[in-house]
Amino acid sequence: MKRQVVKILCSVAILSGCSEHSKVIVRHDEIGVAAAPVSIPGNNSTKAGPTLPVSGGPNQLGVVIPTNASLAGRIANGLENNVSPTKGNFGTALTQVSTNLPKVTDVTKASGFDQVELLVYAACADLTAGSTPLMQSKYNIDPAATVTANQSALVTAGLRMLDQHTASLASQGSASAQLTTILTNLVQAEITASSTSKIAFMSVCIAANTAGSAMLGM
Repeated sequence: MKRQVVKILCSVAILSGCSEHSKVIVRHDEIGVAAAPVSIPGNNSTKAGPTLPVSGGPNQLGVVIPTNASLAGRIANGLENNVSPTKGNFGTALTQVSTNLPKVTDVTKASGFDQVELLVYAACADLTAGSTPLMQSKYNIDPAATVTANQSALVTAGLRMLDQHTASLASQGSASAQLTTILTNLVQAEITASSTSKIAFMSVCIAANTAGSAMLGM
């Protein structure tokens, strides 16, 4: 799951735009293995993020972290406001961890960003509750059917959620094929594990919305 989230984050970074410093993504197969430095043609210090003052004053790093309220809003938006930060599992989890979430946007001072996946898990769980859960009525995924039968709908749901975070670039941008492959591989892993469709939906929902909600601003 962690690797799928990282892959989606990398793909989203490409399709949503970034400075020339971050457009080249070095890939390696083993976690913890250092990647060798890569020269980026035409790159120089004048292309490292915004040079003009941004809201709240100059941002020397050109990167901002979403704070607690912003994170809750991003998660709800990714799920098309089918979940509420004041109700259900999402509301309960947000109440419990809200004081741990980032309180400042400065990437060098913010802490608590690791709580995002927990909140996303709770929000996604709300979509699986009830006799006719929202995963079925909103995303056309039948909880009683097999993951194989729901594979196409699961991949479509993941792209739809990422579209919410990226203004439809997930399905229409240059990285759409890559994202589709990543989500397909994730669903097929759940088929191999003989998971239920609810578990497969949770995997897709958590991966897509953790990646989307955790994107850094410029």
